[in-house]
Parts: sequence; C-alpha cells; structure tokens
Amino acid sequence: MVSKDDKKIRLGMLCFVLYGVMAAVGLPFRGPVIIPGENPELWAEVALLSTHDLAWAILLPALVIQLFGFMAYWGFMKDRPQGEMAFWGMVLSVAGNGLFLPSTGILAFADPQAAQMYQAGMTEQALNIASAGVSGALSGTILAGSGIMLLVGSILIGITLWKSPLFPKWTAVVYIFHAFALTLAVTISYTVEQIGGLLILLVAVVMTRIIWRETSTP
Repeated sequence: MVSKDDKKIRLGMLCFVLYGVMAAVGLPFRGPVIIPGENPELWAEVALLSTHDLAWAILLPALVIQLFGFMAYWGFMKDRPQGEMAFWGMVLSVAGNGLFLPSTGILAFADPQAAQMYQAGMTEQALNIASAGVSGALSGTILAGSGIMLLVGSILIGITLWKSPLFPKWTAVVYIFHAFALTLAVTISYTVEQIGGLLILLVAVVMTRIIWRETSTP
C-alpha cells in the first residue's frame, strides 16, 4: 500500500513529466524569442504566427504545472542526505519560475497586438510596448533575477541528483544543461532552447520512474 504522502509525490512527479511533454510540444509552435529592438521585422512575424495562441495555451499552463514537480522532488528527497540542498533548489526554482511569468504574459498577450501596430506603421509605440516587459528598468531586473534563481536552483537540484546513489549521474548534467538552454540560451539559439525542452522531458521521465520505484511498498 502506497502512503498518502508518496501518492502526492508521485502525482507531483507526473506533473513534471507533463511539463516536459508540454514544453517539447509547445516550443516548436511558439517560434524563436526575438528581441524587438534588435530585429523588429522578424519579431513581428513571430508574434503573428498562426500557432501563437496554441503555443502559449500549452506553455503558460506548463510553467505552472512544473512547480508541482519541484515540490514533489523535494518531498521525495527531504529525509535523505541531499534534502537540505534539494529544498533550496526547489525554493529558488519556484521563485525564479514565478518571477518569469510576467514576461511570458507580455509575450503571450501583448506581443500580437504590438506586432499589428508595428505593421500598421506605429513603429515606435509598438516597440515600446513590446520592450516594456523584457528590457525596461523594472522588468529587465526582474527577468534577470528570475534567470539567476532558475539557474542556481537547477544547479542545486543537479548536485543532489549527482550525489544521490538513486539517480544516474548523467541526469545531473542533463538537468543543469536544460536550465541553461531554457534561460540564457533562449535569445541565442532557438535550436538549443528546443533541445532543452526535450532534455527536461527525458530527465523527468527517468526521475519519475526511479521515484515511483522507490515509493513502492516493499
């Protein structure tokens, strides 16, 4: 008989897998992240893709579902030697993810309207709106803080995966790389970002399978 707490951990890890599926599926529909001021023509094209709404209908819920995976992993690790580090990895990952949501809201909801304004000739107004959520004094600071928290949190979780005898060491390397791919590499390489989405799905499946086994009644 699986305990109630272990059932909750299993459910949370299934959410982690679901996040991986949604990230892997949603990113190709979304298109690359383009800084409006650097390439406004391409930014407008991407913002007006026919798959824009579908992409964000997948990716926004995925970012919320992911939080339950962080919590479930800590719930599994909390009484193990790596529990303290797993806790801070979870805290920073949740905080970083939460701070990232406002910028995704701009990309999802404001960018299409701003892109239409841009194509209608209201160039300056459109770029000001689009840039406000990612490169303004406040938004840029929050976005940078989000990225740092997510990276540090992922590194801490990666270390716990490396140190734990339960998980293959490659899962630690892949987990940390996926965090880089989905944060710092987002505006550098769309291909790397998509690879990051596939890698978190792979790691989530492996982690969930192991945790499922370890929470089974002897």
